[in-house]
Amino acid sequence: MTAIIYFGEMVVALMLAIFLLATSTFSMGEAVALFSGGVVALTLGEYTVHRFLLHNIATTQHRIHHAHPDEAIDKIFWQIWVCFAVVYLIAGGVVLAGALAAYAWYLFIHYCAHHSSGILPPSLLKHHSDHHSFVNRNYGVTTTLWDHVFRTTLQ
Repeated sequence: MTAIIYFGEMVVALMLAIFLLATSTFSMGEAVALFSGGVVALTLGEYTVHRFLLHNIATTQHRIHHAHPDEAIDKIFWQIWVCFAVVYLIAGGVVLAGALAAYAWYLFIHYCAHHSSGILPPSLLKHHSDHHSFVNRNYGVTTTLWDHVFRTTLQ
């Protein structure tokens, strides 16, 4: 069931991203810049939501994830899709396509961290595993960039 949840979300996100890119009227250069902006925004949003919302405000469900990391996270996906709709309305389809591609990458990394760890680069796996041991560090899942920027990397 866990794999179906994660990979179903990945497929939907990637198919929608491909559709949004295919129907874009932007030039290639504009599309690359907007798509990249969506990727950056999603990774920063992932870090921010994880650090401030999941660890400080909506902690109950997230504590369950820390206690049982191999179980599927199926309680927050609808909120993410509402956010995607807002991104579409504010920033447009190509930015959303970048965010959706980054979201699919997030789902893949998070699934592999808990179910197929041999697939991930050892440094990224250690970064995520350390977060489960030291919950006030290493909030990034898909990248360590924001942990370095905001100095929350476990030393």
